[in-house]
Amino acid sequence: MIKPKDMLTALSLEDVIIINDFEAQALAIASIGDEGREQIGPGTILESASCAVLGPGTGLGVAGLVHAQHTWFPVPGEGGHVDVGPRTERDYQIWPFLEPIEGRISAEQLLCGRGIMNIYRAVCESKAWDPALADPAAVTTSALAGSDAATVETVSLFSTYLGRVAGDMAMIFMARGGVFLAGGISQKILPALKKPEFRQAFEDKAPHSALLKTIPTFVVTHPTAALSGLAAYSRTPSLRCGN
Repeated sequence: MIKPKDMLTALSLEDVIIINDFEAQALAIASIGDEGREQIGPGTILESASCAVLGPGTGLGVAGLVHAQHTWFPVPGEGGHVDVGPRTERDYQIWPFLEPIEGRISAEQLLCGRGIMNIYRAVCESKAWDPALADPAAVTTSALAGSDAATVETVSLFSTYLGRVAGDMAMIFMARGGVFLAGGISQKILPALKKPEFRQAFEDKAPHSALLKTIPTFVVTHPTAALSGLAAYSRTPSLRCGN
């Protein structure tokens, strides 16, 4: 546990700022350039417009980044726990096999390492297949190799659901500065995210699909993005998303 008072005493500091993990990820967006991200699909960053960051990992982190008074302010929250529901015929087939928490399915139940396994088991059980793989890394590796129908569909559905939630967050933050996917899972499945499913789901937001088509999406590829964001914040908190 981090205790600011102990840090002040032990390190002889005058002040300590505690920043949540996805505040740090949001700050990273203001510090990394083109070399630290890879764009998926169309769209152009609108300078000084708000940004959104999503990070499927051990959970689903979500944060915003808002420009005001010539600087960037991270907006923390618990957006990973929003409700999600079925939309397509295939969704309705697998939804009964997903494990709810207190009666509901949240985005985090699908869009994290645990979520990959939830989707994988639901895909298998809906077809009466044996879910032979036991961890997310095995599922994503198999899917990227194209060696198993269940894992390929799992990652395809994961990409679709991530696109839907990313599109929701783009509208919540009016993120015309871009939507950024952080974390190791996004980096690993980047080839899958470049396929049509992610971007189609992101843009499928009638009556605002035309707006979503203009918003760029990126995978953060910088190896230490959050640390880079914290360092940049401590030096120059006025960095811009597009620089």
